[in-house]
Parts: sequence; C-alpha cells; structure tokens
Amino acid sequence: MKKSSRARRPRTLGRVESLETRALLTIGVTAPLPDVSTSAGSAAATVDLGAHFNDPDGRDDFAIFNTTLGSIPVLLTPSTTPKTVANFLNYVNQGAYTNSIVHRSVPGFVWQAGGYQLSSTPSIQQTAANSPVQNEFGASNVRGTIAMAKLGSDPNSATSQFFFNESDSNAANLDKQNGGFTVFGKVVGQSGLAVMDAISAAPVPSPSPYASPLDSIPLLDYKSGSSVQPSNLVLIKDVTTADEAYSAVSDAPQVAAASLQGDRLVVTPLAAGTAKITVVGYDAAGGSATETFVVHVAQGSTTIRPQALPSASDLTPTARGVLPAAVVAGKRARIQQTVSLAAADGAVSQRAKVDLVLSPTAGAADGVTIATASTNVRLKPGRQARVNLVARKLDPSTPAGTYRVLVSVTDPDGARTTVDTGKTLVVQAS
Repeated sequence: MKKSSRARRPRTLGRVESLETRALLTIGVTAPLPDVSTSAGSAAATVDLGAHFNDPDGRDDFAIFNTTLGSIPVLLTPSTTPKTVANFLNYVNQGAYTNSIVHRSVPGFVWQAGGYQLSSTPSIQQTAANSPVQNEFGASNVRGTIAMAKLGSDPNSATSQFFFNESDSNAANLDKQNGGFTVFGKVVGQSGLAVMDAISAAPVPSPSPYASPLDSIPLLDYKSGSSVQPSNLVLIKDVTTADEAYSAVSDAPQVAAASLQGDRLVVTPLAAGTAKITVVGYDAAGGSATETFVVHVAQGSTTIRPQALPSASDLTPTARGVLPAAVVAGKRARIQQTVSLAAADGAVSQRAKVDLVLSPTAGAADGVTIATASTNVRLKPGRQARVNLVARKLDPSTPAGTYRVLVSVTDPDGARTTVDTGKTLVVQAS
C-alpha cells in the first residue's frame, strides 16, 4: 500500500546579506606633471610631488634619508621587526640622525652610519646610545636593505648604528653571523638605489686622516694630508617619516638632471635638448603610480655643469583660494591666495618672505612675482601659519599667455622652496 504523498513546504531561507564592494585604496596620480620648457643655464625648477600624487590610505612607514648626495626612501617593516623599527624611530624623533656621518664604507659591501654626528662647532661627536634592542633577524641581507649594526659578541647589542647592504652576496655571511643581522627596511625606487650607490662610491682615503673606528670613513673632494672640512663628510642631514615615497629618473641627465629633496622634485636644465623624466610614487602597501613629463631645454648663454642641490626652506607652503579665469594686464583685478606655512622639520622661529609667482613653466624660478609678503613665523610641530597674498593689478608689460601659479617661501639665509599650486591663470594683453 502506497503512502499518500504530502506536498513539502518550501524552506524559508534567512536573509542573505549582499557583500559590499570595496576598492583597494592605493597611491594614484591626482594631477598630471606638466611639461617644462626652459633654457640651459636657467635656475632649477622645484615641484611639490605631494600636489600630484596621493595615497588615501597612507601609513607613515617610509623613512626618508636626506643625504649630502640625495634622498634615499626606505620602506620600514614594523609588522615583522616591530622592536627594531620602534628603536630606530625613537632615535629619529630624538634627532640622533641629524647630520649623522657616514663613518664607515667598504665599497661593494656596506656603508654605515648612526654612530657619529657633525656638531655646530663643527666637530665629530659620538651619538648617545639608548638601551640595546632585541635581535629580530628574519629577512635576508640582500642589496638595498638596511640592517642594524651590533657588537660581534652579542646578537642583542644593536643601538643606534645601521648599515646599507650593497650586494646580494652579503646574505651568505651576514644572515648567519652573530645570530643574523636584523633587516628592518628596504630602499624603494631606482633613484634611491642610485644615491645609495653614490655614497658607496665616495672615496675612502688610504691612509685615513682618522684612527679607528673612523679609519674607513669616506670623504668627498679630500686632498691627502690636509685637514678634513665639514664639506668633505658624507652626511645624512636628517631622517623624516612619510606615507609616500618617490623615485625620479631622467632619460637624458646630461640635458636635464632630476633629483629629489624628500617629496620635492628638482629639475636642473644643463644643455640644449629634450629629456623625459619618469616619476614613480610608492605607498606603504606596495602600490605605485607612474607619471612622466618632458623637459625641453633651449640653448642658453652658457651650459652649466651639475652642482649641489639648492637649499630648501625650513617651511613648506600650500595655497588655496579661487582665481579669476582671466585678467587683463594693467587693468584692475583681484588675485588672492591664502598660503599656509608648515614646518618642514621640527619647530621653526624665523622671518619668512612669501611670493605669489606666475610662471610660463612648472616650477620655473624666473617667473613674474605678482604679490609678496614678509612675516615672522613661530611654529611648533604640527601647527601652521597663514599669509594672505593679494595682487590688485598686473604690470601692463606682462606678456599675454597662460601662466602656472606658484608659491615660493624664502628663509633669511636665502634657502627657498617653490611649489606649483596646480592652478593656471590666463593673462590677456591690455
């Protein structure tokens, strides 16, 4: 006898929640880098890369080593070497790496710093050391990594000194010696590695003018038998932290040289020709964004040779305010920008001159200053000062054209930082 079949009730499923689509936040280009037209022998152009790149989810995991020979960005590894990174940043915050001397170099192997500083007298002083940090060896000592130096008899003796690895072959020795040397970061970008290599290439005099432990110190433009001057030393001028890092490379450095001062790109026109400059921005999560622009260099009255980078101001300016779409030269106008000044590093107390500049090229130093103000600035870290710049009329002789709007701040010693606001202004003939 068959059982009577019963219709089954459909099961009522619980409410299924839809998954939220989330975009991975990474560094990107927020404003294109404009092409530059200039002439050989003209002043270097400075561009604030922070106005062109942005990482919306940035973490301050980069350490920027601003050295005598350029900037080296290093991505730190707080997740795998937390004690070592905390120890390093403690020295950074104490100012222990300000004017730190590269006191040991073995070309092709390592160069070392963090143990000695150039004082204001000037003299070489030993850097005060805190308690040693526990060894956290893990990552291999390959080319481009930074690791802690320590005593040969104690794996847990690292304090303030560190070294940069120049070769992959270092790993065979340094990964096994004395419990392994703790790698706590790695250089990012082609230009950072080039600066690292340039420091390694600095001559080490033999015989050395110093006794041990400074007998392997590299010296620039040093004449044997003479007294060592501060300009002979290879210095780490300071170390700062950042949530973004950059690399900048010119495909024709003999035409236009590209170098970095932290997040400021400096382009120096050297000879007639065309150069393409590639800038890469990096974030702490491993993302990157690339932007290129072209520098057209016309023949100038002279062809200059590469020279030391211009000094940057202790203040960094940013500007806000709406500009008119166009103005007529010689006619009444109102061009106003509010400039915020932030301390580039630490507290600042000085008088500063702030200029509003119109330039036919990005960052050009030979633009037209249309407004200026001088002010006494006293800033604590994290604070800003504001200056209002107003131009009510342009000079009647100002040529017609489209100009980029720049803001420049100059220190009493002449050090200057110029940034491109990313805005343009059309000037019409009267």
